[in-house]
Amino acid sequence: MKVSTRLLCSLLLLASSAVAWADDFLDGVDSYEKKDYASALKLFKKAAKKGNSDAQFNLGLMYVNGEGVKRDYDQALRWYEQSAVQGNARAQLNYGRMFAKGLGVSQDYDQARAWYRKSAAQGYPDAEYTLGIMYFTGIGAVQNFAQAESWFRKAALKGNASSQHYLGLMYFRGNGVAQDDVEALKWFILADGYKDALEYREYAEAKMSKEQIAQAKKLAEEWRPN
Repeated sequence: MKVSTRLLCSLLLLASSAVAWADDFLDGVDSYEKKDYASALKLFKKAAKKGNSDAQFNLGLMYVNGEGVKRDYDQALRWYEQSAVQGNARAQLNYGRMFAKGLGVSQDYDQARAWYRKSAAQGYPDAEYTLGIMYFTGIGAVQNFAQAESWFRKAALKGNASSQHYLGLMYFRGNGVAQDDVEALKWFILADGYKDALEYREYAEAKMSKEQIAQAKKLAEEWRPN
């Protein structure tokens, strides 16, 4: 198949642009890790202006945190939005959080929830957890324990410790699920990376028999490889 000279030149230019785009981003990551935030900011901007959604997301973070630049929520929103509309799941979550917290924009839980759902639709566990919290607490959404349990479970099955803790809490209290100390303790054990899980694990074990504790530990151990 013949390829026109014009098309071949266009493809070569695109390939060259993609390499430069990647180099700027990776160099930016290297500078950021060295805490050279000023250089990271410049490099991320170069990559972001060429459409790199990860660079756009990183710029949003830097403007929110005031790293290498004065904190600026308007700029953070701008970069998060550009990344989010390209489908970057992390940017979609953080863009939603800006609406939820009213940072640089009027607080709007409907917008926040919509962006959380876009992120969660890609299977991003932090977004699934965040939706779970909204439905669990009733802040930003009508309280709905069934919805909370569903979102927490999605994230918990991916190893998200925060969701594992809250799933354990729901079984411990019987929020929207049948109260079950064994199932609660199982999730508290699995959520060992979450600070509050240890405290609730102690609460649960204090009211359980040795047989129940052993059963919960066995269930947690059987679950871990998955």
